[in-house]
Order: sequence, then C-alpha cells, then structure tokens
Amino acid sequence: MTRPRRPIRRACLAATLLLPALPVAAGDDAPKPAGPAPAFQGGGSFVETFASLGDRRWYVSDGWVNGDHQGCTWSHQRVQIPTPGELTLSLTDSPYKDRAFSCAEIQTKARYGYGTYEIRMRVGAASGLVSAFFTYNGPEDGDRSTNDEIDFEFLGKDPKGVQLNYFTGGAGEHETVESLGFDASTTMADYALEWLPDRLRWSVNGRLLREVRARPDKPIPSHPGKIMLAIWIGQGRDIESWLGPARYPGRPIAATFERIAFTKLGDPCGFKGSIACR
Repeated sequence: MTRPRRPIRRACLAATLLLPALPVAAGDDAPKPAGPAPAFQGGGSFVETFASLGDRRWYVSDGWVNGDHQGCTWSHQRVQIPTPGELTLSLTDSPYKDRAFSCAEIQTKARYGYGTYEIRMRVGAASGLVSAFFTYNGPEDGDRSTNDEIDFEFLGKDPKGVQLNYFTGGAGEHETVESLGFDASTTMADYALEWLPDRLRWSVNGRLLREVRARPDKPIPSHPGKIMLAIWIGQGRDIESWLGPARYPGRPIAATFERIAFTKLGDPCGFKGSIACR
C-alpha cells in the first residue's frame, strides 16, 4: 500500500538546540525551456566523515514530531558520535514530550541540487521502524509546487530491501521496493543517488537498483533540497499498513553512518571509490 503523504515539515529550532558535545549546519517544477532549472543551483560539493557534527553544515532536530503518524519525538540526545568517523542516530523508549519514544534526525542547513549523493550506512531493524536518507524541499512557504523529495527508506520490518521513492510538486506514489541481496541492518554498505536534469538513479555498492527518466507528462524533482538523515517509528493503524506494527525490541535501535558526500553536477569526485569518479 502507498505510504501516507509526508506532512509539512516543521522548521528547525534555533542552533541552541544543538548538542554541545557535537558541534551541529551547512547553501523545482519541471525544468523550463526559458532557462535552467533551479536545481542547477544549490550548495557546493562536500565530503563529511563525521569527525564531529559541525554547526556550519548540520541542524539537529529536537522537540517536535512530523505528524500523528510518528510515534517518537526528535531528540538531540539521540544523535551521537561515539567514535570519530561514526555518527549514530538512535530510537529509544525514553519518553519525550507527548510520545513514548525519542528518535533522531539531522538535516543540512543548505539545499543541494543536481549531482551525486553518496552515503555509507547501516540501518536499524524492527517492525514499524524507518531509517532514511533523502533530499527534501518542503512547502513551508505555502508553495506546494516546490515540494520535491527523493528517498532511500529502509523499512525495519524487512532490512533486506529498500524503498525508493520521489515526490515532484508534492505528488508521490512512485515508490518501489528493491532487493539488496543482503541484510542492511548487519552490513555497512554504500548507497548513491544520482540526480540529473533528465533522470534519477539509485545504486548500492555500485550496482544500479533503479532508474527513472523524466518525461513531459512525468517530471522529476527540480528544486534544491536539504539532505536528511533520520530514524523513527510509526504509530496508528494507517501507518501499520506501510511499516508494520510498531514493536520495540527492548533495547535502543540505531542507524550508523560513516560518510556522506555530495558531488555537484560537473565537479570532480570528492573521494576514492565515489561513483562520481567513473
């Protein structure tokens, strides 16, 4: 069944919410023939190896939820770098605000457009859970036409697959579930999104999982978006049809990230082994 539409995301709180121990920051419609699409703009190339979580690039979400479907509240305490080079986002049964669980999300301050997005990560596993890596440009300014999004969503009920999806102008229902050939909750793997003016390409360990080509009647995202990393758990009957019933295993669940990189379209690749080096 199609997942519920992502609700309008509330704006981040001020930088005072960032973890003191984790320094936390960063810079559309279909392309128009009169000029280049806005996604030719956006932030520049970078490689993040999580020696720390610097406040020039990242925000840490804290103190709110994204809707009634979310069974946890974003908490900066669930964002940690236990060892330099390893970021963990976790979900625990520590209540926060009006939710029984607390969970984690970080997002870039800048928005990024066409180029190659790469992440090395291991996801969490549990029914009702989502570990996510995606780009997001929400309609906070009231313009739904700019609500673009491109997703890797790992459903904890089946970590041997990944759900790939995108939204253009707020319109989704483009999801597919692709087999990974391994358990993403026990294997550190490299995932990549190539966002080009005429196509989207999702890959794992250099292997193409899915490609979508833009058509006049089926545009792809073209507005620069924030890069988002998150782990959360659902609640309610509607969300169960997508994620399965929420089942906390009695211990914290974590998604672990070792590297994230963005290579802007036309720039040289940023690290050895990047698919942008091809």
